[in-house]
Amino acid sequence: MRFHEFKADGSTLAVRTINRYADEIGKDSMDYDMFKKSAELLDKEMLKSLAQHIENSDTAPREYVMKVIAKRDPDTFKKMYGDQDGYFSLMKPMKNLTDDETVEEGAQFTGYYKDPKDPSGNRWTYPDSMDTKTPYRSNFAAREFLSRIGMDPDFEENPPIPLKDFIDATQKYMMNNVADKDSDQYDEVEMYHQEARRFMTQHKEITHVQFA
Repeated sequence: MRFHEFKADGSTLAVRTINRYADEIGKDSMDYDMFKKSAELLDKEMLKSLAQHIENSDTAPREYVMKVIAKRDPDTFKKMYGDQDGYFSLMKPMKNLTDDETVEEGAQFTGYYKDPKDPSGNRWTYPDSMDTKTPYRSNFAAREFLSRIGMDPDFEENPPIPLKDFIDATQKYMMNNVADKDSDQYDEVEMYHQEARRFMTQHKEITHVQFA
């Protein structure tokens, strides 16, 4: 099993800053989707798509995103805009930008248990016959989901989550958000809740779950 390396650099800090601001202004804001998309593209290091997305946005949100990147992730900002200075709204992205398709980024929701054949007792494994019925998610989306259900979002650094704790967290979210049961966020939590319960019934050896 390979857990993705957590990026402890400025990029993740910039992503978190933009994403947190989007949550603060709320989904009713006309700029909410712009900020969320910017954070996701930055997290994936898709700089060409990010620059195009920023350039096609209104002035105020465009300048906010550029300002955050310049402050929190200056190396990435330089890749995107070179040595330009002055007003953010007048800057043009570099022509040689690409979307980094070599970065192996993303996570699959999977069930795990300690390998009984491992003498150290520390190696995680999963059933050979196990299939997954949930979509492959970006690291950004996985972290956002875990935050929503009240769990530590930094799954790349953490060990697998006890299966019962995960089920309890998703169950609690659904009970507390019945009024929003027609929302995409509720449907997503319900999907993972059902998948975790399927692990419990079809693969009784599974004790933990994780995005990995």
